[in-house]
Amino acid sequence: MFDQKHYVPVLKWKRGEQIALKQLDASSRESLTPLIELVPVPYDYVNERPAKSIDDHLNGIGEELLNAWGEKRPVFIDPYWIDQSERMSNGLHPFYFILEDIRRNKMKAIPVTGTSRDKDYQQEVIKAHKKDGLGVCLRLEDEDFLDVKGAIIDLIKLLKVTPAETDIIIDLRSISTNDDSKNAIFALTLLKDLPSIMDWRTLTICASAFPETLSEIPANSIGIIPRSEWGVWKILKGKEHLFKRMPTFGDYAIAHPEYVDIDPRIMRMSGNIRYTTENSWLVVKGVQVKKNTWDQMHGLSAQLVNHPSFCGKGFSWGDEYVFNCSNRDCSSGNAETWRRVGTNHHLTYVTKQISNFFSS
Repeated sequence: MFDQKHYVPVLKWKRGEQIALKQLDASSRESLTPLIELVPVPYDYVNERPAKSIDDHLNGIGEELLNAWGEKRPVFIDPYWIDQSERMSNGLHPFYFILEDIRRNKMKAIPVTGTSRDKDYQQEVIKAHKKDGLGVCLRLEDEDFLDVKGAIIDLIKLLKVTPAETDIIIDLRSISTNDDSKNAIFALTLLKDLPSIMDWRTLTICASAFPETLSEIPANSIGIIPRSEWGVWKILKGKEHLFKRMPTFGDYAIAHPEYVDIDPRIMRMSGNIRYTTENSWLVVKGVQVKKNTWDQMHGLSAQLVNHPSFCGKGFSWGDEYVFNCSNRDCSSGNAETWRRVGTNHHLTYVTKQISNFFSS
């Protein structure tokens, strides 16, 4: 389906990420396959209960995917953050509902699973493969790394799929910054332990060094966070002769791998722009929004536009928004706006970065 010149971003399915995907140019779309993580039902902290039913939460997922991605290219779909005990009001498994809605919208979705998923979940993956013939994606993480070979063999036996019908994602999740060599050695060990490495339909290694919070970056400053997952992948590329197959690069865009739902009444969010560069993220950080409003984003945008790492107005939809915001030609936006701006720039940047890496 794709090789090491491709890109697999893991995106939590919220409106910011949806619009970021929708606004991607054609070249970037052809160069990546997103892994969509469905987020849990939002919580109503005032009334101390879920804000909506699971039915309402998942209703329209197929149309959302179609609008953001289109029907030509497949996606990996993973209800990773939805509790496995959840059921729709009619008793159906949420994954069945999700996949049926995607089919109704004539999209192609490859179901993602792993060793921690329960029996009912695995049955939905088996049924999806039988019905769609799109294969499955095995997402390996955490305890799977103690016995990679055993985890994979047990899963494909359970799912009744062949390696040629199986995508493998080695998900390191959150990794430390400035420790690329040690992380690369660990990844290299996992790759060496992978059984039948040449036979899998695709092979991806994924990680993220983006922090859970930006509290370490002072207000009214520009912070730098190393993109250590990119550093690890480049080390692996340089050691390609030590193993038989170079994996595709994957990351979590401009987000930490964990899903965090914070009570908005106690949230102390500062205005910030997350901007991907060659080996790091720039974080242009302002001050608390509650006290100073989102109007500060015009000034933060101007700082970014004047920074030597700014790629220019025409680089991506996100870059154009930053440029226009710096000139007060558009709204200062909100948290969702800046997630879609930063994510769109990141996806565009990484696809171009990978392409340039192999053409140089």
